[in-house]
Amino acid sequence: MVESGQRMALRIAGIMLMIAVSGLSMTVAADEAGSDTQPAVDENQLLRVAAVQTKPRMIDWRLRDPQQVLAAVDKNLVALESIVDDAGDLGCDVLTFPEDTLGLLNWHGMNEQLAPEVLPAAVARMINRLGKAAEKHQMYLVLCSDLVESDGDTYNTAFLLDRAGKEIGRYHKVCPTWSEAASRKRGQSFPVFQTSDLGTVGMLICYDLVFPETARCLALSGADIIFFPTMGGGAVGDGDIGMQALRVRAAENHVYLVVAFRGSGAMVISPRGEILSRAEGPDGIVYADINPSQGRRSGDAMNIQSDMRARLFRERNPSAFAMLTDPHPPILDKVPIEISQQEAGRIASEVLTIGEEEFRQAESLVRAEKTAEAIEAFARLRKKYRGSWIDRVAQERLTTLRNK
Repeated sequence: MVESGQRMALRIAGIMLMIAVSGLSMTVAADEAGSDTQPAVDENQLLRVAAVQTKPRMIDWRLRDPQQVLAAVDKNLVALESIVDDAGDLGCDVLTFPEDTLGLLNWHGMNEQLAPEVLPAAVARMINRLGKAAEKHQMYLVLCSDLVESDGDTYNTAFLLDRAGKEIGRYHKVCPTWSEAASRKRGQSFPVFQTSDLGTVGMLICYDLVFPETARCLALSGADIIFFPTMGGGAVGDGDIGMQALRVRAAENHVYLVVAFRGSGAMVISPRGEILSRAEGPDGIVYADINPSQGRRSGDAMNIQSDMRARLFRERNPSAFAMLTDPHPPILDKVPIEISQQEAGRIASEVLTIGEEEFRQAESLVRAEKTAEAIEAFARLRKKYRGSWIDRVAQERLTTLRNK
Protein backbone atom coordinates (compact mmCIF):
# COMPACT_ATOMS: atom_id res chain seq x y z
CA MET A 1 0.00 0.00 0.00
CA VAL A 2 2.89 2.35 0.79
CA GLU A 3 4.49 1.66 -2.59
CA SER A 4 1.16 2.26 -4.33
CA GLY A 5 0.76 5.54 -2.48
CA GLN A 6 4.24 6.61 -3.54
CA ARG A 7 3.45 5.86 -7.19
CA MET A 8 0.26 7.91 -6.89
CA ALA A 9 2.18 10.81 -5.36
CA LEU A 10 4.74 10.68 -8.18
CA ARG A 11 1.95 10.62 -10.76
CA ILE A 12 0.29 13.69 -9.22
CA ALA A 13 3.64 15.49 -9.07
CA GLY A 14 4.19 14.69 -12.73
CA ILE A 15 0.82 16.10 -13.70
CA MET A 16 1.47 19.28 -11.77
CA LEU A 17 4.86 19.63 -13.44
CA MET A 18 3.26 19.26 -16.87
CA ILE A 19 0.76 21.96 -15.99
CA ALA A 20 3.52 24.29 -14.85
CA VAL A 21 5.62 23.66 -17.95
CA SER A 22 2.70 24.25 -20.29
CA GLY A 23 2.18 27.66 -18.72
CA LEU A 24 -1.26 27.02 -17.28
CA SER A 25 -2.10 28.91 -14.13
CA MET A 26 -4.77 28.66 -11.51
CA THR A 27 -4.72 32.44 -11.46
CA VAL A 28 -6.61 33.84 -14.41
CA ALA A 29 -4.79 37.16 -14.30
CA ALA A 30 -1.44 35.41 -14.62
CA ASP A 31 -2.75 33.33 -17.50
CA GLU A 32 -3.95 36.38 -19.37
CA ALA A 33 -0.66 38.18 -18.86
CA GLY A 34 1.35 35.30 -20.30
CA SER A 35 -0.97 33.90 -22.95
CA ASP A 36 -0.17 34.24 -26.63
CA THR A 37 -3.59 32.99 -27.70
CA GLN A 38 -5.72 35.79 -26.27
CA PRO A 39 -7.16 37.87 -29.11
CA ALA A 40 -5.54 41.28 -29.44
CA VAL A 41 -7.75 44.16 -28.36
CA ASP A 42 -8.75 46.36 -31.27
CA GLU A 43 -8.33 49.87 -29.94
CA ASN A 44 -10.97 51.09 -32.36
CA GLN A 45 -13.53 48.91 -30.60
CA LEU A 46 -13.03 50.47 -27.18
CA LEU A 47 -16.10 52.27 -25.87
CA ARG A 48 -16.24 54.68 -22.95
CA VAL A 49 -19.06 53.58 -20.63
CA ALA A 50 -19.99 55.96 -17.83
CA ALA A 51 -22.25 56.51 -14.84
CA VAL A 52 -22.95 59.54 -12.68
CA GLN A 53 -23.54 59.75 -8.94
CA THR A 54 -25.92 62.70 -8.95
CA LYS A 55 -26.35 64.71 -5.79
CA PRO A 56 -29.90 64.60 -4.34
CA ARG A 57 -32.33 66.89 -6.15
CA MET A 58 -35.55 65.93 -4.43
CA ILE A 59 -38.75 67.63 -5.55
CA ASP A 60 -40.77 69.02 -2.64
CA TRP A 61 -43.42 66.50 -1.68
CA ARG A 62 -45.66 69.32 -0.42
CA LEU A 63 -46.33 70.55 -3.95
CA ARG A 64 -49.91 69.79 -4.95
CA ASP A 65 -50.22 71.75 -8.19
CA PRO A 66 -49.09 69.54 -11.11
CA GLN A 67 -47.74 72.56 -12.97
CA GLN A 68 -45.55 73.49 -10.02
CA VAL A 69 -44.26 69.93 -9.88
CA LEU A 70 -43.42 69.97 -13.58
CA ALA A 71 -41.70 73.33 -13.15
CA ALA A 72 -39.52 71.70 -10.48
CA VAL A 73 -38.83 68.84 -12.90
CA ASP A 74 -37.73 71.36 -15.52
CA LYS A 75 -35.37 72.96 -13.01
CA ASN A 76 -33.78 69.59 -12.26
CA LEU A 77 -33.48 68.85 -15.97
CA VAL A 78 -31.35 71.96 -16.45
CA ALA A 79 -28.79 70.51 -14.03
CA LEU A 80 -29.02 67.04 -15.58
CA GLU A 81 -28.51 68.44 -19.09
CA SER A 82 -25.28 69.98 -17.84
CA ILE A 83 -24.15 66.57 -16.59
CA VAL A 84 -24.88 65.06 -20.01
CA ASP A 85 -22.74 67.79 -21.59
CA ASP A 86 -19.93 67.08 -19.12
CA ALA A 87 -20.03 63.38 -20.03
CA GLY A 88 -20.03 64.28 -23.72
CA ASP A 89 -16.98 66.49 -23.23
CA LEU A 90 -15.25 63.49 -21.61
CA GLY A 91 -15.87 61.48 -24.77
CA CYS A 92 -18.33 59.07 -23.18
CA ASP A 93 -20.27 56.73 -25.46
CA VAL A 94 -22.96 56.00 -22.89
CA LEU A 95 -24.00 57.65 -19.62
CA THR A 96 -26.12 56.00 -16.94
CA PHE A 97 -28.15 58.04 -14.44
CA PRO A 98 -29.23 56.71 -11.02
CA GLU A 99 -32.64 55.42 -10.05
CA ASP A 100 -35.24 58.18 -9.62
CA THR A 101 -33.35 60.37 -12.09
CA LEU A 102 -35.82 63.25 -11.75
CA GLY A 103 -36.03 63.26 -7.92
CA LEU A 104 -39.77 62.54 -7.80
CA LEU A 105 -39.64 59.57 -5.40
CA ASN A 106 -40.69 61.34 -2.20
CA TRP A 107 -43.24 63.48 -4.01
CA HIS A 108 -44.78 60.41 -5.62
CA GLY A 109 -45.02 58.63 -2.28
CA MET A 110 -47.16 61.41 -0.82
CA ASN A 111 -49.15 62.25 -3.96
CA GLU A 112 -50.09 58.99 -5.63
CA GLN A 113 -53.46 60.38 -6.71
CA LEU A 114 -51.66 62.96 -8.87
CA ALA A 115 -49.21 60.48 -10.41
CA PRO A 116 -51.26 59.76 -13.58
CA GLU A 117 -51.22 63.46 -14.39
CA VAL A 118 -47.61 64.21 -13.49
CA LEU A 119 -45.43 61.15 -14.13
CA PRO A 120 -46.09 60.62 -17.87
CA ALA A 121 -45.51 64.32 -18.57
CA ALA A 122 -42.37 64.40 -16.42
CA VAL A 123 -40.89 61.31 -18.08
CA ALA A 124 -41.69 62.65 -21.56
CA ARG A 125 -39.80 65.85 -20.72
CA MET A 126 -36.89 63.85 -19.33
CA ILE A 127 -36.54 61.68 -22.43
CA ASN A 128 -36.98 64.62 -24.79
CA ARG A 129 -34.60 67.06 -23.13
CA LEU A 130 -31.88 64.68 -22.00
CA GLY A 131 -32.17 62.81 -25.30
CA LYS A 132 -31.50 66.02 -27.21
CA ALA A 133 -28.56 66.81 -24.95
CA ALA A 134 -27.10 63.35 -25.57
CA GLU A 135 -27.71 63.58 -29.32
CA LYS A 136 -25.33 66.53 -29.49
CA HIS A 137 -22.58 64.19 -28.30
CA GLN A 138 -23.83 61.08 -30.13
CA MET A 139 -24.11 59.32 -26.77
CA TYR A 140 -26.38 56.59 -25.44
CA LEU A 141 -28.31 57.32 -22.23
CA VAL A 142 -29.83 55.19 -19.48
CA LEU A 143 -32.49 56.96 -17.41
CA CYS A 144 -34.84 55.82 -14.65
CA SER A 145 -38.14 57.01 -13.21
CA ASP A 146 -41.50 55.86 -11.94
CA LEU A 147 -43.99 55.92 -14.79
CA VAL A 148 -47.73 55.39 -15.15
CA GLU A 149 -47.91 53.26 -18.28
CA SER A 150 -50.74 53.03 -20.81
CA ASP A 151 -52.26 50.12 -18.85
CA GLY A 152 -52.85 52.50 -15.93
CA ASP A 153 -50.33 50.81 -13.65
CA THR A 154 -47.22 52.43 -12.19
CA TYR A 155 -43.82 50.84 -12.81
CA ASN A 156 -40.30 51.73 -11.74
CA THR A 157 -38.84 52.00 -15.24
CA ALA A 158 -35.41 52.23 -16.87
CA PHE A 159 -35.06 53.67 -20.37
CA LEU A 160 -32.32 53.09 -22.96
CA LEU A 161 -31.86 55.90 -25.48
CA ASP A 162 -29.76 55.59 -28.63
CA ARG A 163 -27.11 58.00 -29.91
CA ALA A 164 -29.83 60.05 -31.61
CA GLY A 165 -31.70 60.51 -28.32
CA LYS A 166 -34.51 58.12 -29.28
CA GLU A 167 -35.80 55.38 -27.01
CA ILE A 168 -34.53 51.91 -27.89
CA GLY A 169 -36.51 50.20 -25.16
CA ARG A 170 -37.51 50.18 -21.52
CA TYR A 171 -37.42 47.81 -18.57
CA HIS A 172 -39.93 47.52 -15.73
CA LYS A 173 -38.39 46.66 -12.37
CA VAL A 174 -39.18 43.01 -11.69
CA CYS A 175 -38.32 42.88 -7.97
CA PRO A 176 -39.53 45.99 -6.12
CA THR A 177 -39.19 45.99 -2.36
CA TRP A 178 -42.11 44.88 -0.20
CA SER A 179 -43.06 48.50 0.48
CA GLU A 180 -42.46 49.65 -3.10
CA ALA A 181 -44.77 46.95 -4.47
CA ALA A 182 -47.67 48.49 -2.56
CA SER A 183 -47.97 51.19 -5.22
CA ARG A 184 -45.97 49.85 -8.16
CA LYS A 185 -46.59 46.84 -10.34
CA ARG A 186 -43.89 44.25 -10.90
CA GLY A 187 -42.36 43.86 -14.32
CA GLN A 188 -42.64 40.41 -15.87
CA SER A 189 -39.55 40.02 -18.05
CA PHE A 190 -35.87 40.85 -18.53
CA PRO A 191 -35.56 42.31 -22.04
CA VAL A 192 -32.19 42.70 -23.73
CA PHE A 193 -31.45 45.14 -26.52
CA GLN A 194 -29.13 44.59 -29.45
CA THR A 195 -26.90 47.52 -30.39
CA SER A 196 -24.37 47.94 -33.16
CA ASP A 197 -21.47 48.82 -30.86
CA LEU A 198 -22.36 48.23 -27.19
CA GLY A 199 -23.24 44.63 -27.90
CA THR A 200 -26.25 43.14 -26.12
CA VAL A 201 -27.50 45.40 -23.34
CA GLY A 202 -29.70 44.76 -20.30
CA MET A 203 -30.92 46.93 -17.43
CA LEU A 204 -31.77 46.27 -13.79
CA ILE A 205 -32.93 48.65 -11.06
CA CYS A 206 -31.77 48.78 -7.43
CA TYR A 207 -33.37 45.95 -5.40
CA ASP A 208 -33.42 43.73 -8.50
CA LEU A 209 -29.78 42.82 -7.96
CA VAL A 210 -30.41 41.52 -4.44
CA PHE A 211 -31.82 38.53 -6.33
CA PRO A 212 -29.05 36.69 -8.25
CA GLU A 213 -31.60 35.31 -10.71
CA THR A 214 -32.17 38.75 -12.26
CA ALA A 215 -28.66 39.26 -13.57
CA ARG A 216 -28.45 35.59 -14.55
CA CYS A 217 -31.58 35.92 -16.70
CA LEU A 218 -30.00 38.81 -18.59
CA ALA A 219 -26.71 36.94 -18.93
CA LEU A 220 -28.47 33.86 -20.30
CA SER A 221 -30.18 36.11 -22.83
CA GLY A 222 -26.76 37.21 -24.03
CA ALA A 223 -26.24 40.50 -22.18
CA ASP A 224 -22.68 41.79 -22.46
CA ILE A 225 -23.33 44.88 -20.31
CA ILE A 226 -25.86 45.46 -17.53
CA PHE A 227 -26.67 49.08 -16.73
CA PHE A 228 -27.75 49.47 -13.13
CA PRO A 229 -29.52 52.65 -11.95
CA THR A 230 -29.77 52.33 -8.17
CA MET A 231 -29.99 53.85 -4.72
CA GLY A 232 -28.71 50.72 -2.99
CA GLY A 233 -26.25 47.85 -3.23
CA GLY A 234 -26.60 44.23 -4.29
CA ALA A 235 -27.26 42.66 -0.88
CA VAL A 236 -28.96 43.43 2.44
CA GLY A 237 -26.44 43.44 5.28
CA ASP A 238 -23.84 45.37 7.22
CA GLY A 239 -20.66 47.09 6.14
CA ASP A 240 -19.77 47.05 2.47
CA ILE A 241 -21.57 43.79 1.67
CA GLY A 242 -23.92 45.62 -0.70
CA MET A 243 -21.01 46.94 -2.75
CA GLN A 244 -19.15 43.63 -2.73
CA ALA A 245 -22.28 41.87 -3.97
CA LEU A 246 -22.19 44.04 -7.08
CA ARG A 247 -18.73 42.69 -7.87
CA VAL A 248 -20.00 39.15 -7.37
CA ARG A 249 -22.97 39.70 -9.71
CA ALA A 250 -20.63 40.89 -12.46
CA ALA A 251 -18.15 38.05 -11.95
CA GLU A 252 -20.64 35.20 -11.63
CA ASN A 253 -22.30 36.23 -14.90
CA HIS A 254 -19.19 37.48 -16.75
CA VAL A 255 -20.81 40.80 -17.64
CA TYR A 256 -19.75 44.41 -17.41
CA LEU A 257 -21.80 46.14 -14.71
CA VAL A 258 -22.21 49.92 -14.91
CA VAL A 259 -23.48 51.22 -11.56
CA ALA A 260 -25.13 54.64 -11.30
CA PHE A 261 -25.65 55.36 -7.60
CA ARG A 262 -27.16 58.55 -6.20
CA GLY A 263 -24.76 60.51 -4.00
CA SER A 264 -21.86 58.06 -4.01
CA GLY A 265 -20.87 54.58 -5.12
CA ALA A 266 -21.02 54.92 -8.91
CA MET A 267 -18.56 52.51 -10.53
CA VAL A 268 -17.78 50.33 -13.53
CA ILE A 269 -17.11 46.64 -12.83
CA SER A 270 -15.46 44.18 -15.20
CA PRO A 271 -16.68 40.64 -16.07
CA ARG A 272 -14.10 39.36 -13.57
CA GLY A 273 -15.48 41.47 -10.75
CA GLU A 274 -12.73 44.08 -10.84
CA ILE A 275 -13.72 47.66 -10.08
CA LEU A 276 -12.31 49.43 -13.12
CA SER A 277 -13.08 52.93 -11.85
CA ARG A 278 -15.09 54.81 -9.21
CA ALA A 279 -16.73 58.23 -9.25
CA GLU A 280 -15.72 60.97 -6.85
CA GLY A 281 -17.79 63.76 -5.34
CA PRO A 282 -21.30 65.12 -5.98
CA ASP A 283 -22.35 64.74 -9.63
CA GLY A 284 -19.10 62.85 -10.22
CA ILE A 285 -18.87 60.92 -13.48
CA VAL A 286 -17.08 57.58 -13.58
CA TYR A 287 -16.01 55.99 -16.85
CA ALA A 288 -13.99 53.11 -18.21
CA ASP A 289 -12.86 52.21 -21.71
CA ILE A 290 -13.99 48.68 -22.53
CA ASN A 291 -14.53 46.31 -25.41
CA PRO A 292 -17.94 44.75 -24.63
CA SER A 293 -17.00 41.51 -26.39
CA GLN A 294 -13.77 40.97 -24.44
CA GLY A 295 -12.49 40.69 -20.88
CA ARG A 296 -13.93 37.24 -20.17
CA ARG A 297 -10.92 34.96 -20.60
CA SER A 298 -11.13 32.62 -17.63
CA GLY A 299 -11.18 29.03 -16.46
CA ASP A 300 -9.20 26.63 -14.32
CA ALA A 301 -6.04 24.54 -14.60
CA MET A 302 -7.77 22.00 -16.82
CA ASN A 303 -9.61 24.27 -19.24
CA ILE A 304 -9.46 27.96 -20.07
CA GLN A 305 -11.94 29.67 -22.36
CA SER A 306 -11.48 32.94 -24.22
CA ASP A 307 -15.06 33.67 -23.08
CA MET A 308 -15.93 31.76 -19.92
CA ARG A 309 -19.64 32.07 -20.68
CA ALA A 310 -19.14 29.32 -23.26
CA ARG A 311 -18.40 26.87 -20.44
CA LEU A 312 -20.32 28.31 -17.52
CA PHE A 313 -23.72 28.34 -19.14
CA ARG A 314 -23.27 24.81 -20.48
CA GLU A 315 -22.34 23.57 -17.02
CA ARG A 316 -25.67 24.62 -15.54
CA ASN A 317 -28.27 22.01 -14.57
CA PRO A 318 -31.60 23.81 -15.12
CA SER A 319 -33.71 20.72 -14.44
CA ALA A 320 -32.63 20.94 -10.79
CA PHE A 321 -33.69 24.58 -10.39
CA ALA A 322 -37.48 24.17 -10.20
CA MET A 323 -37.52 25.64 -6.69
CA LEU A 324 -36.50 29.01 -8.13
CA THR A 325 -39.80 29.37 -9.97
CA ASP A 326 -42.05 28.02 -7.21
CA PRO A 327 -44.37 30.94 -6.27
CA HIS A 328 -44.83 29.55 -2.77
CA PRO A 329 -41.67 27.74 -1.60
CA PRO A 330 -41.64 26.13 1.88
CA ILE A 331 -39.71 29.04 3.42
CA LEU A 332 -42.77 31.30 3.14
CA ASP A 333 -44.70 29.06 5.53
CA LYS A 334 -41.73 28.90 7.86
CA VAL A 335 -41.18 32.67 8.03
CA PRO A 336 -44.43 34.70 7.89
CA ILE A 337 -44.25 38.38 6.97
CA GLU A 338 -44.87 40.78 9.85
CA ILE A 339 -46.43 43.65 7.90
CA SER A 340 -48.76 44.04 4.93
CA GLN A 341 -47.57 45.59 1.69
CA GLN A 342 -50.02 48.45 2.12
CA GLU A 343 -48.78 49.30 5.62
CA ALA A 344 -45.16 48.94 4.53
CA GLY A 345 -45.85 51.25 1.60
CA ARG A 346 -47.42 53.89 3.84
CA ILE A 347 -44.52 53.77 6.28
CA ALA A 348 -41.91 53.99 3.52
CA SER A 349 -43.56 57.04 1.96
CA GLU A 350 -44.01 58.87 5.25
CA VAL A 351 -40.61 58.00 6.73
CA LEU A 352 -38.93 60.03 3.98
CA THR A 353 -41.28 63.00 4.35
CA ILE A 354 -43.48 63.80 7.34
CA GLY A 355 -41.76 61.13 9.43
CA GLU A 356 -38.47 63.00 9.37
CA GLU A 357 -40.25 66.19 10.42
CA GLU A 358 -42.01 64.44 13.30
CA PHE A 359 -38.74 62.92 14.44
CA ARG A 360 -37.06 66.33 14.48
CA GLN A 361 -39.95 67.70 16.53
CA ALA A 362 -39.48 64.93 19.10
CA GLU A 363 -35.76 65.68 19.21
CA SER A 364 -36.53 69.35 19.89
CA LEU A 365 -38.52 68.32 22.97
CA VAL A 366 -35.43 66.55 24.30
CA ARG A 367 -33.31 69.65 23.77
CA ALA A 368 -35.97 71.73 25.56
CA GLU A 369 -35.74 69.26 28.48
CA LYS A 370 -39.43 68.39 28.16
CA THR A 371 -38.74 64.78 29.02
CA ALA A 372 -42.30 63.55 29.58
CA GLU A 373 -43.50 65.04 26.29
CA ALA A 374 -40.48 63.66 24.46
CA ILE A 375 -41.17 60.17 25.79
CA GLU A 376 -44.76 60.38 24.55
CA ALA A 377 -43.61 61.65 21.15
CA PHE A 378 -41.02 58.91 20.63
CA ALA A 379 -43.51 56.25 21.75
CA ARG A 380 -45.97 57.50 19.10
CA LEU A 381 -43.25 57.43 16.48
CA ARG A 382 -42.39 53.82 17.29
CA LYS A 383 -45.99 52.77 16.82
CA LYS A 384 -46.55 54.82 13.66
CA TYR A 385 -43.30 53.85 11.91
CA ARG A 386 -42.71 50.35 13.20
CA GLY A 387 -39.82 48.49 11.64
CA SER A 388 -38.23 51.62 10.18
CA TRP A 389 -35.12 53.56 11.18
CA ILE A 390 -37.42 55.95 13.07
CA ASP A 391 -38.69 53.03 15.17
CA ARG A 392 -35.14 51.88 15.90
CA VAL A 393 -33.74 55.29 16.83
CA ALA A 394 -36.86 56.26 18.80
CA GLN A 395 -36.38 53.12 20.88
CA GLU A 396 -32.80 54.18 21.61
CA ARG A 397 -34.00 57.64 22.66
CA LEU A 398 -36.68 56.16 24.92
CA THR A 399 -34.14 53.94 26.66
CA THR A 400 -31.94 56.95 27.36
CA LEU A 401 -34.81 59.17 28.54
CA ARG A 402 -36.33 56.55 30.83
CA ASN A 403 -32.98 55.84 32.46
CA LYS A 404 -32.44 59.46 33.47
